[in-house]
Amino acid sequence: MKKSLLILTPNPAHPSHHGRWPAVLDAYRAAFAGFEIEAQPWSEPLTRPYDLVLPLVAWGYHNAPEEFRRALAHIKAKGYRMLNPAEILSWNVDKTYLRDLAEGGIRIVPTLFADTLTPETLSRARADFGQDALVLKPRISAGAKKTLVWEGTDVPDGAPELDAMIQPFMPAIQSEGEWSLIFFGGDFSHAVLKTPKPGDFRSQPDYDAHLRAQTPPVTAVELAYQALEYVGQTLLYARVDMVRNAAGDFCLMELELIEPDLYLKYEEAAPARLSHAVEHALGMCGHRH
Repeated sequence: MKKSLLILTPNPAHPSHHGRWPAVLDAYRAAFAGFEIEAQPWSEPLTRPYDLVLPLVAWGYHNAPEEFRRALAHIKAKGYRMLNPAEILSWNVDKTYLRDLAEGGIRIVPTLFADTLTPETLSRARADFGQDALVLKPRISAGAKKTLVWEGTDVPDGAPELDAMIQPFMPAIQSEGEWSLIFFGGDFSHAVLKTPKPGDFRSQPDYDAHLRAQTPPVTAVELAYQALEYVGQTLLYARVDMVRNAAGDFCLMELELIEPDLYLKYEEAAPARLSHAVEHALGMCGHRH
């Protein structure tokens, strides 16, 4: 009998996410061809048993983060096996996890967290970072939503009003790009280098960035493993995003553990590696709710 997987998909109350996600779900269905696959919105209660719940397409959680955290808690309380685990996902919702990583000795892009953005906080950030160009973004966000590069003294229109984070703009994002390293079952699978189109700073394919498979430098892999080791448990999947600083050292930008694009199409063996990681996890957990 096939093992059953439930893939969580976007909340239908957020229609802005109805565009690309069905194709992403289809790619996961193809990768998990040896399993019985069902899908349902993360916002709806689970009503039948599954061997494993996967939040791989739980897009839009940033629009209702507390609702998402309640859904995670409910899944855990009902005894479902979910990977990545609910407590890790809840921690990963808010980018203040970067502060935890930094305190754990992981080199991150320097970050100042602010309850509200004011001219005073921008001035303090410039003093801390030693440069004028800043990146302003929400603590809870996805897909570069409300993310700006700013050199002015006043708070710009379109910036996050509350619960913001401020970082120095890293020029390497435009000259080299952002590295994304993908891991399955704790093992490195593949990497993608993402370079924004000329004049832009956003590395997502939605903004016409140039993505290509690339062998990452050893120092990039080392930083990624340090971040995963901090989490303290083997993760089914992870994407570690990073960029070089002015000295050429890699700095972690994000540790994506909820519903990252795993760039399966950029590595021929990636779907099989992901499927094997699920098989291994099911063999370890050995129970069904």
